Amino acid sequence: MKKNLLNQYVLGLLESIERNLSQYVKDKNPDCLHQLRVGIKKIRGVFAFSQKVYNEPYKAVQLKPLFDKAGEIREIQINMHLLNQFPKAPKKLIEQLTKKETILTRKFIAGGSQYAKHIRSFRKTVSLPSLLPDIKTITNYFKTEKRKATRKLKTKKREDAHRYRIKIKKLLYAYQALPKSLQKEIKFNVPTISRRQEELGDWHDTYSAIHFLTHQPLPASAA
Repeated sequence: MKKNLLNQYVLGLLESIERNLSQYVKDKNPDCLHQLRVGIKKIRGVFAFSQKVYNEPYKAVQLKPLFDKAGEIREIQINMHLLNQFPKAPKKLIEQLTKKETILTRKFIAGGSQYAKHIRSFRKTVSLPSLLPDIKTITNYFKTEKRKATRKLKTKKREDAHRYRIKIKKLLYAYQALPKSLQKEIKFNVPTISRRQEELGDWHDTYSAIHFLTHQPLPASAA
């Protein structure tokens, strides 16, 4: 089996994250912001897997400021997109959010070189084991974590449904990092699980948008 597989996978993700950061700084393409956050989520998924199967601590703390600040901008972009779908879009509120997005974007771009340094610094610390654990350890990990996630979903609480989605996405990202020969050994119904987490994602995004918008001060002319 190929050595340093997880290490190379994470390093490849870091290259992609850095490219997307550089591209966003140049042209402010929202998809670049989205893709760099997905890349960080994938690294977190691989680290969560590695932490359990190797019994060693693996963290991506240096990437948190980049993830969080990019997330603030993405939240506004998603909510403005939602508002623009209304038959009568609230123009004043959209203008208000646009100004906020502009300010956050300007600050984000100003910190671009610092975020790039964080990525490069983090890259030097990435040192996952060269060999994957045995298949029994891997399958037990997926079985156990899937069972824990399902228990969260069964409570029918909003917070637990969100936690279920986070856990499942981490499992999906860890699964994607493994060789196809190992994926076949793992009983993980990717199409069904992906569809369920996407449905929950749509629900959570809508809930979050409502929560976000109800806590925004209304423009004077819209009050």
